[in-house]
Amino acid sequence: MTGTALDLDNGRLRCPACRGALRPWGMARERVVRLGDAGDLKVRPHRTRCVKCHRTHVLLPEWMLARRAYAAPVVAEAIAAHARGKGYRRIALSMGLPETTVRDWLRSFDRNTSPPHDIPQAPAPGSAKRR
Repeated sequence: MTGTALDLDNGRLRCPACRGALRPWGMARERVVRLGDAGDLKVRPHRTRCVKCHRTHVLLPEWMLARRAYAAPVVAEAIAAHARGKGYRRIALSMGLPETTVRDWLRSFDRNTSPPHDIPQAPAPGSAKRR
């Protein structure tokens, strides 16, 4: 059992909306996450429900991003390349990704951060934190 699953079972995870305790609530839908050169991985994350406000939440592994088909390390690699001065077309070509995908990541990153940018260091898939 992972640290997050233990925290969930022991009531240590809190609802981001109301701070109520989260409890297991089945599984979310299966999704395919693109890992870049490593291929694709099917993932079915845990779903939780708040005992106080009754909202449900999906618990994603650290290496996944919400509403993104690509894993966090892939996106982080593109952002780091851009910070080193590469344009989105060259990044896309070197990583074998669609130009529009890389361009959208970079635009989103620029919109949601302020200089100086902190380059994300996302954990690799399968490298869960141990407690």
